[in-house]
Amino acid sequence: MSDKILPVILCGGTGTRLWPVSREGMAKQLLPILGDQTLLQMTLARVAGNGFGAPMVIGAHAVRFTIRDQVEAVAPEARVVIEPERRDTLAAVLLAAAIAAVDDPDQVLAVMPSDHLIRDASALSEAVHTAAGSVRKSGIALVGVTPTGPSTGLGYIKPGAAAKDGTSPVERFVEKPDEARAEKLIAEGCLWNAGMFCFRAGWLIEAVRAVEPDTVEHVTQAVAGMIEDLGMWVPGKSFGKARAISFDHGFMEKTREARVAPGRFRWSDVGDWDAVWTESDKDAVGNAIRGDGFAFEAKDNLIHSEGRLVCAVGVEGLAIIETPDAIMVAPREKAQDVKGLVGALKGADRAEAVEHIRNHRPWGWYQTMDLGERFRVKRIVVKPGAKLSLQKHHHRAEHWVVVRGTAEVTVDAKVSILHENESVYIPIGSVHRLANPGKIPVEIIEVQTGSYLEEDDIERIEDEFGRT
Repeated sequence: MSDKILPVILCGGTGTRLWPVSREGMAKQLLPILGDQTLLQMTLARVAGNGFGAPMVIGAHAVRFTIRDQVEAVAPEARVVIEPERRDTLAAVLLAAAIAAVDDPDQVLAVMPSDHLIRDASALSEAVHTAAGSVRKSGIALVGVTPTGPSTGLGYIKPGAAAKDGTSPVERFVEKPDEARAEKLIAEGCLWNAGMFCFRAGWLIEAVRAVEPDTVEHVTQAVAGMIEDLGMWVPGKSFGKARAISFDHGFMEKTREARVAPGRFRWSDVGDWDAVWTESDKDAVGNAIRGDGFAFEAKDNLIHSEGRLVCAVGVEGLAIIETPDAIMVAPREKAQDVKGLVGALKGADRAEAVEHIRNHRPWGWYQTMDLGERFRVKRIVVKPGAKLSLQKHHHRAEHWVVVRGTAEVTVDAKVSILHENESVYIPIGSVHRLANPGKIPVEIIEVQTGSYLEEDDIERIEDEFGRT
């Protein structure tokens, strides 16, 4: 049995309550919501050293390259595991246990979300080690957080009498009570369920087998068929047969071997814009401003701007969120209702509900700047050393202008190096590629002209990312 705890970071959530910044296409854990690093990177930093081993990150296929790049930037020793499809948290946790058990069934894992905020890493480490110490033989131990107020958006844990090891048996779970019930639970000594728990890999597999035998079979088969792909590990297709159910509903509500260790640290699930305001630095009258924002005779507002100047005049307690393609304004006290707004947008078939205007790709990103009849203007940024697929289009021509960095451009049989302020024309049907041979990002403006300008007018001839 390893003395080091294996941190498992779950990175598959969608974070729709932080719309329009967080969307299904790029959720909050992959964004710098509260600092220069993303929430995923901040989570990885908290489990560096202090008795923890190299972490395992379980993430979604759609954003696998973004996850890989962010993990490599702060924890290059980490193992990135990509779910072939979303199957909720029971399958994800079981996947981590099955992978760990291949090497050591007695390995103790500490599972935690990637989108929470904890400022005190040492206090977190102390709580996790207490929980881990209680499961060396059997059982599962959660980390519970002392509530700071009667939250209606969180789950609660009722602990029993404390044991010598610092943990208590879990008497019951209560999911998202109303305010009166939440106040009563706090008075009874209940803790917030922070979604963090420890267990021994082999024990969990057998414990889940008792309640979900088919899911265990599908996940273990998927691990047996796991392959490495572009620096990430991908389980076999049988993973998609696992039951889609949360870990709480699929297992925690059924086990009788749950314990809880108290976490003596400030914690936030960053679950809505009011939580972001609470955790942000503020001016003398309570305004939290990120980006190009200005408050005049206004107080207690959250202003988040990703581009344009956003001004607040004579207002109080608002969340004002600006992105390139959407603006959301709401009272902070109504922040939980943003999830309902996203649902209504989906019902109205608005693409903005789930997709960002900035589209991330394994080589970088692109963003549409203007669109009209028979033309589209894009801003394209390519990471150092990266290249797009070798491709051609059947309905459009393209003009590329380099505005930053050095670009290597292939057009049919000719390869050229373009510097800032230089341009190239790609006729319809020409085989072409854009690459960045330099040490800084290369940025180009692409002007498309033609009868059809959608992304499916791409015939890929060669692609290092395996796309067709």
